Amino acid sequence: MSDSPQVWAPSATSLRRRLLSWILLPLAGLIGINAWVGYGNAVQAANEAYDRSLYLAARTLAEELEWREGRLQLDVTQAAGYLFENHTGSRLFYKITSPSGQWLAGVAALPDVPARAQSAVKFFALVQFDDGQYLSQPVRLAQLMHVVEADARGAGAKPTEQLVKITVAETMEARQQLIEHILWDTLGSQGLLLLAAALLVVWGVQRGIRPLEAFRQQLDQKADDDFSPIEPPDLPRELRPLIETLNSYLARLGRLIDIRKRFLDNAAHQLRTPLTALKTQLTLVQRSAEPEQVQTLVAAAHQTTDDAVRLTEQLLAMTRVEHAREMHSPQRVDLADLARRVTQEHLLRAHHIGHDLGFETTLAQGQRCEVPGVALLLHEALSNLVDNAIHHCPAGAHITVRVGLHWVEVQDSGPGIALSHQAHVFERFYRAAAAGVSGSGLGLSIVQEIAKQHGVQLQLKSPACAAGGTSIRMAWPQLVAGPVSASGKDQKT
Repeated sequence: MSDSPQVWAPSATSLRRRLLSWILLPLAGLIGINAWVGYGNAVQAANEAYDRSLYLAARTLAEELEWREGRLQLDVTQAAGYLFENHTGSRLFYKITSPSGQWLAGVAALPDVPARAQSAVKFFALVQFDDGQYLSQPVRLAQLMHVVEADARGAGAKPTEQLVKITVAETMEARQQLIEHILWDTLGSQGLLLLAAALLVVWGVQRGIRPLEAFRQQLDQKADDDFSPIEPPDLPRELRPLIETLNSYLARLGRLIDIRKRFLDNAAHQLRTPLTALKTQLTLVQRSAEPEQVQTLVAAAHQTTDDAVRLTEQLLAMTRVEHAREMHSPQRVDLADLARRVTQEHLLRAHHIGHDLGFETTLAQGQRCEVPGVALLLHEALSNLVDNAIHHCPAGAHITVRVGLHWVEVQDSGPGIALSHQAHVFERFYRAAAAGVSGSGLGLSIVQEIAKQHGVQLQLKSPACAAGGTSIRMAWPQLVAGPVSASGKDQKT
């Protein structure tokens, strides 16, 4: 739409990068957690596999134990053969002690399985497994309680000495190799899974944001004065509210710009008329030689200048009112006090023309009528209503500014407004006055704009009574709790 360069905030990130980070980073974290759990499972699997062999080694030693001549004997040849043939890649150590801890055979420095160790028993009720340290290196321990039967010549042996503890220790080389193998297999498969997921996510994100890119291109290719809706193809359901909101904004912006254009065209036309008339009148003054005609032309030029000044002031007032929300904050406004001040400000002008301008209130003695709003704007609106009545009523008219509970009105005894004009009098530059009455058609438009900003309801009544006239009331319906009774006597200034 515009050739100006696009400026992006330094910290802004693309939607594609955000989607990828929101998906891939948690996925990588989950895979890391899964790898940690897999490592624990690999340790458990290796322990289960090698603990069985360790238990069998302890059972082999137990089967080769026997009492001979009152002493414990071990067939080392057969036991060592099993230990060395079936445990390649790691070393085995053993120790045999009595239940009281007395050393009987093997490596005396080998640690015992702590009594507090409660490993899961899967092979035999009297075997326990635990991790330990031997010769400054980690080992896996298996401790088996075994009853050694005495032979025929071993009758002298005490029965309590037939129960022995067999402790077998295995170094961790083979287990670590198995754990690393399982772990690397798990990490490799999960790494491939993460890579495949990343590629699929990137592909999916690229396809998912394609409608946004198409929408951006259509929006970039639109002309500056083109506010028509945009309908990108293959629009996802989740993006429809965003696109509809933006299209609605474009439509409102187009209507606003169109209103501005028409306002400027009408304003230029309205200003051109008095300025052209003023130029013509001044030209005639230069050419005229008769004093009476010159005086008449100067008076007409003076009136034309007044009309142009009044139109300019109303144009500025309309612009100021339209931007009042950014300039002023609402407060509590006393309607009775505001109406008195506006009436006093217009008394001299109304008296000079010959009007009877007065103020009345239906409020009880001491009763206040406060409404929320901007005092400056409400003053502008009420002043425009009074000015409109003074300007369009013939000399000698009665104009009354009246205040009630949560409303204020201006009533005049003028010729009134025809029914065909009443629906349009609040439009900009619309004039319902007779041909000989000057005016810009902006006064009531300003009142309507201020009323919209304050949530005020405008009520037009013409004829206002049996004798005619017009009444325009500004009411705050949100503050009215019920019907208002006019209490107290009217007060008129």
